[in-house]
Amino acid sequence: MTKRFLSGLVAGALAVLAGCSGGDGETSAGLSMLKGAFAPKKEAALPNAAQLTALIQKSLHATNQPIVAVALPKRKAIAIMPRIEVNGAYATHGTSARRSLTLKHGMVTATRGFGEDLMSSDVDAALALIRSRRAGTVQRVQRYLDGENQTVALETTCRVTPGGAVRYQSGELDRRAVKVQETCKAQSTRFTNSYQVDAATGRILQAQQWISPLNGMVLIQQLR
Repeated sequence: MTKRFLSGLVAGALAVLAGCSGGDGETSAGLSMLKGAFAPKKEAALPNAAQLTALIQKSLHATNQPIVAVALPKRKAIAIMPRIEVNGAYATHGTSARRSLTLKHGMVTATRGFGEDLMSSDVDAALALIRSRRAGTVQRVQRYLDGENQTVALETTCRVTPGGAVRYQSGELDRRAVKVQETCKAQSTRFTNSYQVDAATGRILQAQQWISPLNGMVLIQQLR
């Protein structure tokens, strides 16, 4: 069966990133990272949809580990990240440049190496509702570094709302999923996260999450 290697989220990120400045790319053992957005030095073309599809195929053939496609539109960066470590329910995906993100059942709980990183999160209440595709209101806490390298704890009240059924196709995955939206607010901060959740297992297959003021939204797709 033919698989579609790019679905709407990453394709949309490519549209956002088109024409932006970047730096040198790196390819290592099936892993590709466009790192110019973190330290722009010279002009370099970001991959088009066909090129990114080829990188994803190469990455999938290079390892049997789970892989995610990651885009940071605000930072103008796209990466293909294999899983590098597992600690209970937490899975860390990373690059050879020591940039990484940690997922819990597909939800981002921490990042490293991005600048103003998400250091840790308290998301279990939200995660339980999202994975079970149930509505409810919960508290979420995110701790990120500010511009002075100080940890800021942001507590938000979040409303989880399940939506309609969708078919998730990306990389090697072809699954029935359910859309779930998480709308969060504090006094001066508001953001809306969105997910596609496996209808059978509750695994988050696709996530669009706000992680910090500098990084904004991170877009993640499970490829295996």
